[in-house]
Amino acid sequence: MRIKLLSKRYATALFDLAEEMKILDKVDADLELVGKVFSENRDLRVIIANPVIDTYKKNKILTSIFESNLQKLSMKFFQLITNKGREKFIPHICDAFNDIYMEYKNILPVTITTAQKADSKITASLIEKLKEATKMNIELTENIKEDLIGGFVVNFQDYQYDASIINQLNKLKKGFSENLYEIQF
Repeated sequence: MRIKLLSKRYATALFDLAEEMKILDKVDADLELVGKVFSENRDLRVIIANPVIDTYKKNKILTSIFESNLQKLSMKFFQLITNKGREKFIPHICDAFNDIYMEYKNILPVTITTAQKADSKITASLIEKLKEATKMNIELTENIKEDLIGGFVVNFQDYQYDASIINQLNKLKKGFSENLYEIQF
C-alpha cells in the first residue's frame, strides 16, 4: 500500500475522532510536536522503524518520550499504530494530519522564495491576490535564496510560479543555444 494513502487513512480516522471529541486543536498540536521530534531525531526514527525491536519496547519508548505532553487520544492512537506494525509511518501520518487540518481550517500554506528579504508591501499584495484567487486564508513562509539574483518564486499546493531572474536567464540561454539560422547552400 502506498505510504501517502495509508498515512491519509490513519490521519483521517484520527481527525474524525478528534473532531467528534472536540479536541481537534489539541490533537493537531500533539501531532505537530510528534512530527517535529521525529524529523529532528534520526535515532528515534531508526529505532521505531527497526523490525527487530518488538512492539512492547517501541510502545514503551513512545510512552516515555511523549506521554506527559500528549492528549490521551493521541497517545492511544500511536500505541494502536505501533501494535498494528505501522509505526514507521508516524512522521507521514503527522504530515497527512496537518494537511487535513489545514484544509479543514481553510488555510493555504504558501512559500515565497526571494533573493533578498521581501518588502512587506509586496508580501501583503501577494497574500491579497492569492486570497482572492483561492478563497482561502494564506499562511506565508518566506525563504531567501541568493541564487535567484532577483524576482521571486511562489509555491503552493502543486503550483509553482517562477518570476526569478535566474529563470529568465536560463530561458534566454536555452533560446540562444538553439540554432535558428541554418545555411541553405
